[in-house]
Amino acid sequence: MPAFNDNQAHLDSPSYHAQILILLGGLLLVRIGLLLLSPYNLHGDEAQYWAWSKALDWGYFTKPPGIAVVIAATTSLFGDSEWAVRLSSPLLHTITAYIIYRTGRILFSGATGFWAASIFILMPAVWLSSAIVSTDVPLLLCWAVALNAWVHLRRRPSWMRTLQLGLAIGLGLLCKYAMLFFIPGLMCAIIFDMPSRRALLNLKGLVIGIIILALLTPNMIWNLNNEFATLSHTAANANMQDGPSIHIEQLIEFFLSQLAVFGPVTFILFLLAVLTGLQKRLNPPALLLIIFACTPLIVIMGQALISRANANWAVTSYVAASILTAHFAVKYWPKLRPWLSYGVIGQSFICLLAGIIYMNPIWVNELGRANDVKRVRAWPATVDVLNARFSSGHGGQAFRAIAFDKRLHFYALNYYKLGDSAPMYMWMFKTHPENHAELTKPLPAGREPVLLVNYYNDEKYQKAIAEDFERLVPLEPLDIDLGSGKRRQLNLWAGYGYKPTQSRH
Repeated sequence: MPAFNDNQAHLDSPSYHAQILILLGGLLLVRIGLLLLSPYNLHGDEAQYWAWSKALDWGYFTKPPGIAVVIAATTSLFGDSEWAVRLSSPLLHTITAYIIYRTGRILFSGATGFWAASIFILMPAVWLSSAIVSTDVPLLLCWAVALNAWVHLRRRPSWMRTLQLGLAIGLGLLCKYAMLFFIPGLMCAIIFDMPSRRALLNLKGLVIGIIILALLTPNMIWNLNNEFATLSHTAANANMQDGPSIHIEQLIEFFLSQLAVFGPVTFILFLLAVLTGLQKRLNPPALLLIIFACTPLIVIMGQALISRANANWAVTSYVAASILTAHFAVKYWPKLRPWLSYGVIGQSFICLLAGIIYMNPIWVNELGRANDVKRVRAWPATVDVLNARFSSGHGGQAFRAIAFDKRLHFYALNYYKLGDSAPMYMWMFKTHPENHAELTKPLPAGREPVLLVNYYNDEKYQKAIAEDFERLVPLEPLDIDLGSGKRRQLNLWAGYGYKPTQSRH
């Protein structure tokens, strides 16, 4: 395969900087516009993060506090509308892409930096996550900042870059514990790369560790005071309570899902770049990028093999993977240019077209995709029905509260202000909390009736509910039209004499 030097002067043309700014700025405006026009309500997870942002703390049951701080920043400026809750996602993705451009330019060339940033910002996963608020977005920013700091340190060690690396890793851990995947890559760089050893095996490395520990300590104290809730939840996500077993189909499914996460063409180019780099046919830093890119992928592939793994769990791989893929394509440009350029353009066109289609609920219904968006529809209508039921009471008695058995329903309805007219609580299936709503808002004991909103219909849950109340009276079920034949159907009960369980652990 013919190659040309990735460090030729024309590949560092200043025009690449102007071009990436235009691309990132244009995409940012498009994505903010889509947020403003979006007809969809918040998902329960998004509403949960918003609720956390109204009660800032050093930790929450399922996540560290980073996402709450990010949402608090945007909503404090623009209010609590859906687009303001989600605004941080396109903003932070844009900053992340620009940092990737700078890192690729330092490592290789302006051309590599431009294509690396383009690959990242036009990833299908980034298109999707720019329309929602999630913990992956600030995590990716911290990962990109950490990678940039490492690149600078191995070139010219300085205290400023030392602080940058320590803060990036520490803050990344406060966004999501998946930032830990960065540490093995850094350790491998120290072992196999002389510039990294010179930069980090000294007082600067110790300072980095101290910064990380200082930032993480308040979250660890919160976990200590809350029975290690976040750590326990993270471990539970491994889903190996009954011991590990082999799931080849889960591994295959996860691996194939990366075609949708990174993009079908770019993921294949990434795999080719890894093979080419291992053959030492790329510039030397490429081998280190392979380590940073492949560590999360390998770990999560192992997780998928012995248990399960969601498609986005290895998303941090694609910061370094974007740079590696761009370097590979630029180095072998004559043959790979059409694959990269048309591949990125093609997948971006599909993502943008899908976004435009999903902006129109009628089109979504006509295409039979209502199931994709049912969890972000009709929450205000659900609030209206529950408000009416709550206000009417039961048997001449007023309801003292509304209780839920599903976390996502609790938080979605809380965001849409059901809690303004009715105290909201969680009925707990077990004696110990299994989510943040149960941790902070468990239904207190009382003889007065409770309006119970029941999602889980299996025999185990129905029996457990009956055990916890002296008397349960079935009410007319809640039935909300979500479009195209999809409905939100929930059982409603009037529950008297509630006493929290003492037997289910």
